[in-house]
Amino acid sequence: MQKIHFGNEIRRVMELRGTSASEIAKALNLHVHSVYDMLKRENIDVYRLMELSELLNYDFLQSARPSISSTPDWCKINFDDDKIVISRKL
Repeated sequence: MQKIHFGNEIRRVMELRGTSASEIAKALNLHVHSVYDMLKRENIDVYRLMELSELLNYDFLQSARPSISSTPDWCKINFDDDKIVISRKL
């Protein structure tokens, strides 16, 4: 499975949308330095990703989902709300 640097992905989408760090900070009630710190991180809390997805109109969680081709033959992966459910194929 390909590793994703979520901070870089968020920065990319912010640039596409023309959104600044200060706008993100204001919308999420954060200090702008916290936003810049977040953009340096490879991993980000799923709830924060959900907030950013709504704010930037982009599904960051879709990037985290494994593709069909990367799923081992023996398992089935489903997403139930905020949980990943892995089960054995019968």
